[in-house]
Amino acid sequence: MESVRETINNIMQQYGFRHKHQVARYFGVSPQALSIWIAKDQIPPKHLLKLSRENIMEKSKQVDNIAFTPGSKKELQSIINYLMRENIELKDKLAALKKDANNKRISGSKGAIFDRVMTDSLYISGRVTDGVITELDGRWMDVMGYEESQLKGKSYDSDDLIHPDDLEHVRKIQDTLKGSTIISLTRYSTIQRWKHGKTKEYIMLSMVWDVDVEGDTALVVCKPIDGFITV
Repeated sequence: MESVRETINNIMQQYGFRHKHQVARYFGVSPQALSIWIAKDQIPPKHLLKLSRENIMEKSKQVDNIAFTPGSKKELQSIINYLMRENIELKDKLAALKKDANNKRISGSKGAIFDRVMTDSLYISGRVTDGVITELDGRWMDVMGYEESQLKGKSYDSDDLIHPDDLEHVRKIQDTLKGSTIISLTRYSTIQRWKHGKTKEYIMLSMVWDVDVEGDTALVVCKPIDGFITV
């Protein structure tokens, strides 16, 4: 099964798009939401449905464009063969989806740890220029005690969110990126302590930052690596 990145590249080639924000407009979502799809390697079902419908329409056009003489057994057989191939392709896709779903139910301690890491992954997308969070995904309430609405529109270098000892480093990196005329794309990892929305205790998060300075977008994948840490 192709990855989300491959799917997006195929859409760009098919429609002649040059930038990912054009793909975001195609799906009717923000560029930040598209970035989160890429990070999670998962397109929401309702948007996959749009792709499926358009693929079916495109393949229907291909059938319509097959020139044949009415009543010709040869041409009729070619259409039957075409439809059979499509049927097999659909069955293969369903089998791949079923296999993928089964793989996510890995049993045993190793699988349990893997599942927990994946389940607890949190996603943030925001602007580089002002540090404002624009999109979120993941189990924020379960892991960090926040509704998404509580964080959306908030600055991710807020002093009531990040531990004071980590805040200076965060702001230093942000100032470096905003003031740089050389850096356009960068990826780095860090560890930060964020305050739990309900208990007010700090949780240690491992973070991977993908920053597009020119696109004014920062995508952050966060995973809790420790339990609650009291100050």
